[in-house]
Amino acid sequence: MGENQKQKYPVSRALIFPFRFWRKGQKGFSMIELLAVIFIISLISGLIAISYWNSQKQYSVSKAAQRLAVDLRRVQNMALSGATQGAVAPRGYGLYVQSAGQYLLFYNANADTAYNDSSVSLGATALENAALSPVGASIYFVPPAPTTFINGVNGGSQTFVISSGGRSKSVVVDFGGKIDID
Repeated sequence: MGENQKQKYPVSRALIFPFRFWRKGQKGFSMIELLAVIFIISLISGLIAISYWNSQKQYSVSKAAQRLAVDLRRVQNMALSGATQGAVAPRGYGLYVQSAGQYLLFYNANADTAYNDSSVSLGATALENAALSPVGASIYFVPPAPTTFINGVNGGSQTFVISSGGRSKSVVVDFGGKIDID
C-alpha cells in the first residue's frame, strides 16, 4: 500500500475483540475473558433461582386453594349423597377452619348447623407453607338439597383467603353452595 492509500479495514482488532489482545502464537483465554464469562453465568443463575423461588410460592398457594376447594366439594357431595358414617346417619357435613394452618372436615349427628363441641371430625388437613383465614369459619351442608349454612346462617357468602409470601388466592362459597377459586 502506498502512503496516500487508506486501509481497506481501518477498524483495529482491539475494537472488534475488546477482551483479547492478540499476539502471534498466543493461545487460550485471557483472565478478563474468563471473569466476564463467570460473571454472566452467575447473573443468569441468580435470576433463574429467584424465578424458581417465586414460582414455588405461587404453586404452594394455588395447591392449598385447590385442596380447600376439593375438600369443600367433598363434604358437599357427602351431604348430597346422604353418606352414612357406619351406623350413624349424619344431619350434615361441613368444613371448619381450626387455625391459620389447619382445617378439619366434620359431621353433626344433631340439628346443629355449625361446628361445635359435639361435632365429629372426619380428619384434619394441614396447609403446607400457606396460611388460611378467617380462623373459626364454618361451612355446613345439610341434605337433601343440600342447604348451605355459612357460620350457622343460611345466607350470604364466605371468602377464604390463602396466602404465603405476599401471594394469595381466594376460595368463595355462597349460600347456594357454589364454590369458586379466584
